[in-house]
Amino acid sequence: MADKQKSLSIIDKDCLVEGTLNVKGKLIIAGSLKGALIGNTVVTVQGSRVDAPARVREMIIGGEFQGDITVYESLRILSTGVFSGKVACKSIRLETGGKLNGRVRPLDSAEGFSPPETALAAGDVNPASPQLESDTEGGDPSSTIED
Repeated sequence: MADKQKSLSIIDKDCLVEGTLNVKGKLIIAGSLKGALIGNTVVTVQGSRVDAPARVREMIIGGEFQGDITVYESLRILSTGVFSGKVACKSIRLETGGKLNGRVRPLDSAEGFSPPETALAAGDVNPASPQLESDTEGGDPSSTIED
């Protein structure tokens, strides 16, 4: 059973982390993060603050999150969550009371998630910087939603 368990990392309520975080397992953020985020599963809880571009497999936002993100599977914004920035994702769920202020585009099925160590090995490109700027304004699905 030990081989089936994934690693768990926590940024606690009174903790401020600055820099690039590369997390293989699940990351729970209850404190603050400023920088860049690469990971598999990221959960931000109510009262947390994140200011970072992110590339993750799945994300649940229950606190405040600002930055451009690429979510390769599912993004869920809880009723306590507030997101500002650009989003590229396969699936998004916005709960009643949650706030989404930004541009949203569907993720192309060819854009797959690469493990964090592979992304960092690329070297010449910051893997935490989503390539959303190449989007064209004309005809690209985007929206601004606020509850």
